[in-house]
Amino acid sequence: MATKTIKKTAKKQQDSWFIEKAKSFGSLLVTLLVVLFIQSFFIQGYSTPTGSMLNTILIGDKMFFNQFVYGGSTPRFIPFTEIKLPYWQLPAIREPRRNDIVNFEFPGNREEVEPSAKVQYLKRTVGQPGDIIEIKNRDLFVNGERFYESPNMQYSYVVRVDNKKLSDQAFNLRMQDPEFQKSFNITDPSIYNNIDLQGRYFVLILPNNKVEEFKRLPFLKSFEPAIDTAGKSDPQIFPKGSGWNRDNYGPLKVPTKGDVVTLNKDNYLWWDTFIKREGHKIEMKGESTILIDGKETNTYIVEHNYYFMMGDNRHNSLDSRFWGFVPVESIVGKAWFVYFSWDSKIPFGQIGKLLGSVDLSRIGKTIE
Repeated sequence: MATKTIKKTAKKQQDSWFIEKAKSFGSLLVTLLVVLFIQSFFIQGYSTPTGSMLNTILIGDKMFFNQFVYGGSTPRFIPFTEIKLPYWQLPAIREPRRNDIVNFEFPGNREEVEPSAKVQYLKRTVGQPGDIIEIKNRDLFVNGERFYESPNMQYSYVVRVDNKKLSDQAFNLRMQDPEFQKSFNITDPSIYNNIDLQGRYFVLILPNNKVEEFKRLPFLKSFEPAIDTAGKSDPQIFPKGSGWNRDNYGPLKVPTKGDVVTLNKDNYLWWDTFIKREGHKIEMKGESTILIDGKETNTYIVEHNYYFMMGDNRHNSLDSRFWGFVPVESIVGKAWFVYFSWDSKIPFGQIGKLLGSVDLSRIGKTIE
């Protein structure tokens, strides 16, 4: 009798253990589903992996993005994989606007129909559908008007040192000094030095709000913007064969849904990848016959609205100048605020140093 009672008690305890575990698993599953729902439709966390938006956004900033404003969606990929999922999207409150800082699905390198890496990029929206983009001696113009420049925006400069006051070696060491970098908000310490007919010179990156102060340093011999001159063709620039470069670019119209594009042998390379990304086959037969989906034509009707994106670290950013337009469907969310920031270059093995790098001044900072 006692043995049966003990067995019944043990079974009840075992059943109770399984019930508790099932409840815990159920609670965890519900929590994960709630988090997934919030992240899909409303707020997404994002860490800054590169310096293309310096100094507006720092490497190591961890941010929240508002996805609801552009129309949140169900998950677009199976978590922790690059496997695409069919997704459903809420109606947008508004479309992306010029100057919005957004994250979006990378459309692929200039000649990739499908991107080789399924990643999200972070850039500033500088062109909406229908806008005319033009860059003249590094200055960006949209529809003929000079585009807003953030005080934190950065460019490269050519610097020559007066060696009667400071040696080139001493200047190079000063540029690597953390205190000197901090005093001039130098967050991209890339510095290159070379020699030309005038002697040694340095190329360095400075934010707009520190340029005038830097120019007043007493040991500088000369200081001028580093600009790729008009007519100097960069073979990496979009579109292929344009003859443009990062500082002298366009004019180029950002495509709008319904635009009718006239195709010919001269602009075929401009539109080849674009049309393939919209899901069509395009080919040229002979010297001038263009076929889309096997039918001869000299026009193409654009099927989506597109945007033009650029990084605030203008001379150290791979953006629409290099890989082209971003369809509105690929834009995920608008940058909101920084919720945490530290020096992500420090490995987790040095946890004390990593925690010591937490930048409290960045926490809660809105992103504009």
